[in-house]
Amino acid sequence: MNELPKLLDDLITCGNKLTETAQALKDYYSATTDVKEEKPKKSAKKEAPKEEPKAEEPKAYTDVEVRAALAEKNKLDGKKYSPQVKALVVKYSADGTFSGIPEEKYTELMTELEGIGNG
Repeated sequence: MNELPKLLDDLITCGNKLTETAQALKDYYSATTDVKEEKPKKSAKKEAPKEEPKAEEPKAYTDVEVRAALAEKNKLDGKKYSPQVKALVVKYSADGTFSGIPEEKYTELMTELEGIGNG
C-alpha cells in the first residue's frame, strides 16, 4: 500500500509529459503548415536590419517538470543515480523533501541534475 501514492505520482507525471509532448507536436505541425501556406513576397533588396541575438534567459521550470526530471534520472540504469538525486533534493530543500525546494532554485537544481551521469 505504501507504493500507491508513488505510483499515482508517477502516473500523473507520465500524463503531464504526454500532454506536453502532444502540445509540442501540435505547435510544431501547426507552425510548419502556416509557413508552407505563406509565399515569400518579392521586394526590392531592402532587408530589415538583423536583430542581435539576446542572451538566453534561463528556462523557468515548473514543479511538475522538476519532479519528473528527478524521477526519470532516479530510475536510470537500475537506480544507479538514486543517491545523487536524493543528495540534490536534500541540498536544495529546506526540509530534505521535494516540497521544501523553493521555485527559484529549480533552474539551478536542473542544471546540476543534467550533469549527473554525464561527467
